[in-house]
Amino acid sequence: MAAETSSEVLENKQEEVAAELRVAMLQEKQEAESAGNDNDQPSADSSRVDLLKQIDVVIAQQQSATSSNEDHDAQVASLKQLLTRLADGKIEDKSPPYSIVFQDGLKESVRNANTRLLSAESSVVSARDAAETAKLESDDRARTLRQLKETSTSATENENQIAELEQKLAEEMLVLRRQELSIAEANQTIAKLQLEIEEEKLAIVGDHIVFTREMLEQKLDDFDLREIELKQQVARLKNELHFAERRWMAARQETDSTPNAGPELTERVDSLKVAQMTLQNQSSLINQQLQRIPILKKAWERRFLVVTNQAERKERQEWVEETEQQIEQIERDRRARQFKLDELRVNQSNVEAKIDAINGTNPAVRRWLESKRDSLAKQVEFYNSSVISQDNAERTLRRLKNQIDGEPGRSVSEIIEDSWDQTQRVWNYELANIDDTSLTVGKVCSSVLLLFIGFMLARWFSALLGRRLPKWGVEEAAAHAIESLTFYALLITLGLTALRYANVPLTVFTFLGGAVAIGVGFGSQNILNNFISGLILLAERPIKVGDLVSVDGTLGNVTTIGARSTQIRTGENQDIIVPNSKFLENNVTNLTRRDDRLRTSVTIGVAYGSNLDSVLRLLARAASEQSGVLDRPKPMVWFNDFGDNALVFQVHFWIQAKNVTQMRMIETGVRLKIDSMFREAEIVIAFPQRDLHIQASRPIDLRLVGSNAPSQDDLDSIGDAA
Repeated sequence: MAAETSSEVLENKQEEVAAELRVAMLQEKQEAESAGNDNDQPSADSSRVDLLKQIDVVIAQQQSATSSNEDHDAQVASLKQLLTRLADGKIEDKSPPYSIVFQDGLKESVRNANTRLLSAESSVVSARDAAETAKLESDDRARTLRQLKETSTSATENENQIAELEQKLAEEMLVLRRQELSIAEANQTIAKLQLEIEEEKLAIVGDHIVFTREMLEQKLDDFDLREIELKQQVARLKNELHFAERRWMAARQETDSTPNAGPELTERVDSLKVAQMTLQNQSSLINQQLQRIPILKKAWERRFLVVTNQAERKERQEWVEETEQQIEQIERDRRARQFKLDELRVNQSNVEAKIDAINGTNPAVRRWLESKRDSLAKQVEFYNSSVISQDNAERTLRRLKNQIDGEPGRSVSEIIEDSWDQTQRVWNYELANIDDTSLTVGKVCSSVLLLFIGFMLARWFSALLGRRLPKWGVEEAAAHAIESLTFYALLITLGLTALRYANVPLTVFTFLGGAVAIGVGFGSQNILNNFISGLILLAERPIKVGDLVSVDGTLGNVTTIGARSTQIRTGENQDIIVPNSKFLENNVTNLTRRDDRLRTSVTIGVAYGSNLDSVLRLLARAASEQSGVLDRPKPMVWFNDFGDNALVFQVHFWIQAKNVTQMRMIETGVRLKIDSMFREAEIVIAFPQRDLHIQASRPIDLRLVGSNAPSQDDLDSIGDAA
């Protein structure tokens, strides 16, 4: 009764509005006839007519919304009854066991019901916002009407009528928005009930599922029939495509042979080309569906084996990986389809704009543009159908994957087996393919381990050899060189062995030689230069460990000859790292290359007037008597120069020293003996001095300053006495 009352109220309101509308339209017509065509401004009656028309439309929408609410109420009641019947655990017209196809349909229904529920919830939010906006609009119109009646004494009757109609329109719009909110909430309730029903059905089905060989054969037969239909479509499209190509070629030749071809011929060629592309795209999409049919058939066959427990665990794991790859491929293809659909919609919009721009001025061009638009619409339809086909294929593959993933948990032995299989897959994973030779993770790891062990063994063996050789009579320097060369030889041999173990052919280095040479030449030329110099030093042995050398004014003993640098220890016990290339590129003095004997000297200056014979004799004697100075060759003394402050002598003598410290100690002893002997012979060792010569035109007055200095009177008396 309430619904009938609402319908009657709406009918009465609509009749009242219709009557007012007829009166307003009559007044508008009379006013237009009396005013003529002199006034182009809209009249008040015209505004009233527009408002009444809008109110009439809103009331009609209210009637439709009322009818929808009645239908929704009945639908909600029916769904609640169905949900109550499902509480007994039975599905109408179905009895267990249930087909797996029926279960798939229920799962799809649950997915669709979830989608509808999300959409209904969004609609409720939008309807609620619209109702709130309509409420604000209605309040605003009512306030405006009150203010107009209270404050405006000069308002005309038409202004009041228009304000009243605007306020009435806002009220009716508010009623409509509330009805729409009620409809949206009812749709939400229906969506929830439908979801509950489908979930209840799925719960009833549960594990009471059967998948027989007959069901599988039926699905495979359906795929075979579908394959036949698609092949027939491809054959038909092939003939149509040949005809479309001939039409397009003929139109193109006609256009090319026509001077100053008009827009009609141009649009004709474009339209026929689009029609040809439509057939090509349709044929391509159908061929892609044909390619997916064997994949889907195999998916159903595998699913049958999984459900009937006829598949091995290793097979199931391989099927999961393969299925995931197929799903990813379908997702990539679907994204490509969406991009193509966006492009087609843009082309459709451009063609529609051209059709609107012609506006009937050129019917022939318009006809070809409409043909192009229809072809684009067909392409959109084909691509939409292709996306749906991809969705169906993806669902089939996901069902197989979910069927495998949803199996009971693994046992401990299966976990160990799976872990071992996974380790083997990682171990045998191919990183590269060189000359048809697979380079796997396992080979790389084994080669690295072999290199590490080989490095340690080479280091141990070369060190052992270096310690043994001096005991066998080999010099220490030679033993060190042999130790280094042995280490590098073993390291290179083991490196080549590791490459051979990894099945990496040496020919690959000939291919990479140019690139490596360029990279090494520019980036590592100093390192390679020093490394090669180190090998040359070890082979030719211009210097060896223990030699006393002088490099750039630095004097020290060689302690280590490495691959990149040589270490020298000075007399101050400082270790200096010298790049190996310096020993080959610069002048290096090896003081002890042949033996430990070397010649050194001590320079000394004596005062002018000294007995030179005594100086020569004492210098030779001091050198001869010093321990560490060799008797042969004998020390020699040279009178080098008449210096500014001294007579310069230099004594040369030979010593046997292995390091700088020994040489400095012998030189120090010689200097001490020279100083002692010169003191006994009263020979003065010269020191720096300066002679000052003064030239003046008159005598210089000299004064002695100090407590003991004579006074001026004393100096005067001394002068008088003189």
